[in-house]
Amino acid sequence: MKRTIRIALLAGAVFASLAFAGSALASFAPKIVVSATTSGAARIGVVVANSDDPTFRALFYIPAGYQVSTPAPGANLGSVTATAAAADLGGAILPLTGQLLAADPNTFTASQKASAAACLQGATQSQTWDLHLTAAGQTLDVPVFVMPATAQEIASGYQAKLQICLPPPDVPTSNPARATFGAKLLSATFTASAITEPATGADYRWTSLWTPYTPGVGQPNAGGSVEAQGLRHVPTAVKLTVTKKKVTVTKKIKGKKHKIVHTLVKFSSTVTDGSGAASSAVITTTAGGKKVGGASGSFSLASGKSAAVKTTAVVDSDTGSVPTGQTANPLADLYYHDLGASACTPSAIFGGVPCSDATVGGERLTATTTVKGFK
Repeated sequence: MKRTIRIALLAGAVFASLAFAGSALASFAPKIVVSATTSGAARIGVVVANSDDPTFRALFYIPAGYQVSTPAPGANLGSVTATAAAADLGGAILPLTGQLLAADPNTFTASQKASAAACLQGATQSQTWDLHLTAAGQTLDVPVFVMPATAQEIASGYQAKLQICLPPPDVPTSNPARATFGAKLLSATFTASAITEPATGADYRWTSLWTPYTPGVGQPNAGGSVEAQGLRHVPTAVKLTVTKKKVTVTKKIKGKKHKIVHTLVKFSSTVTDGSGAASSAVITTTAGGKKVGGASGSFSLASGKSAAVKTTAVVDSDTGSVPTGQTANPLADLYYHDLGASACTPSAIFGGVPCSDATVGGERLTATTTVKGFK
């Protein structure tokens, strides 16, 4: 982290996808999406309209039950993808890619330390991470502060929070605090292996708080703060059940009777999403790489043959995905189901700040077994 915090905070435009319009809730609808990798590491994404106001500060609240580790400085915690609108490039949409790294704040430059102090406002972080990104040929860094929860936050079910501060992208170019390229992000997804899912099954509600800038002024608009929530169902899993039955038929071949043996295979799949059956799941089953049905069905195997039966369940992924600026990849992109503002429960810790949206993070689940036919 040897670059200035002003350049670093273009990558902070990774969180200008956290750019919210504080003055008018009707035009301000940020979305936070929370899911997990197959190893249980948290995946967090944000989608926001380009017309929303830029963000001064973004806070993500980690529910109690999640495991938060302390990686050594330099450790790679996961990947980051994002898109940003660059005013200095005619509003062009830039893709950003990189990694989330554990950082040592003692290596910050003097200007970085000053910017960090302005963001923390006297608070002390427990860890510092670094969004290390590249965009338009530049290497960019932005600090992410892991903050301990207050007593009130703990009582409300949260154990820690992630805090990020961003520079204003819409102040005059003569302002040295202006974001590089005049950029604000439209979307972002990052994986954090230092945050892993709870062992106890339940529905976990992440929340987040954004404070925007007053447009064109570069000053925080505290009155425009907005909450957005992301639900995570734990565990989310698919179970594949397969049975087989020996079937013998007699056929005449060149005038002689022959017994032909084949195997009738029946399959069924169920998906659990937290405490019960998943309400939004699309299930496909293949045998030997060929589609044989959906959540249930049957197929036949010739004598002595075998086949790998694989069920794929796409859960809570019907609304859309968090844009990455890369070629769409249904196996890797972060999808979600949008519940809307009506499913958003305003948090008491924010003192009446309006809650704009709630989502459920999507997943792609698989289960595989090999079936060997009778002879």
